[in-house]
Formats: sequence, C-alpha cells, structure tokens
Amino acid sequence: MIKWTAVASVALLMGSAVAEERTAETLVESMRKADMTYRELMEVMGKSSAMMHEGILRQNKQMVEVGANFIFTHPAPKSPPWNVMPVSDQTAFKSSLVAFDEILDTHTKSIVEAAKKAEWSEAANASNALTNACIACHAMWKDKAR
Repeated sequence: MIKWTAVASVALLMGSAVAEERTAETLVESMRKADMTYRELMEVMGKSSAMMHEGILRQNKQMVEVGANFIFTHPAPKSPPWNVMPVSDQTAFKSSLVAFDEILDTHTKSIVEAAKKAEWSEAANASNALTNACIACHAMWKDKAR
C-alpha cells in the first residue's frame, strides 16, 4: 500500500503544474461526449490498455496503435466524472482526473513510440508504468466511488 500511495502522491505532484493551467471542467468540456457512464468509460480504457499489452506480446504495432488511439481520444462520460464521488472528495478527485489524464497520455505515448521502433522491452516497461498509474488511481478512489 505504501508503494501505491507514493506513486499516487508523485502523480498528483507531477500533475499539479498541469492542474493549475487545466481544470477537470475544462478537460471534460474539451472532449466529445459519449453515451456511457464513467464506469463504462473506465472499462473501455482497460480494454484499450489490454489491447496495447497484447500488441506488445504479439509484437504487433497496429494493435498497440488501436489501443492507444482510444486512450488519446477518449470521450467524456455522459455525466461529470466527479459525480461518482462523495461531494467531500470531488475537489481532490478533479485534481486526480487532470493529473492522471496527462500521466496516461505520457505512458501511452511511450508505448507507441517504442512499438514503432520495435523496441518491445521498452514498450513493455512503458506498459507496466501505465498499469501502475491505473492501479495507483484505483487504489486512491475505488472504495470512495458510488
């Protein structure tokens, strides 16, 4: 648990500079809207990550790119994502949304760049970093979501 807390703390600190310029509201407003809940969106994000992972295992650049495309261009859910949290946690969750959006894009970009060079070990390491970021966010928020 200490490891995930440390990862999450670093993620939030890394995102704090971004959070000052971007808010969760502007992030969500910048995305196309989808007819899916936040939970459904997270499930598709997980499937996209799994597609990239499978692409790495098969050494298939196109599978990596297909999975990455959704992560880079994912829509906003039909309701503001922070509505899944108790009101007392919404401000902190909004900061996490902004920080982790940037972190996911950074790790996904690293996966795609490594795959394009057929550097499969490098892609796998970046995929592990992406998975760790997902786990860190889930560890912080999953028990609070309603």
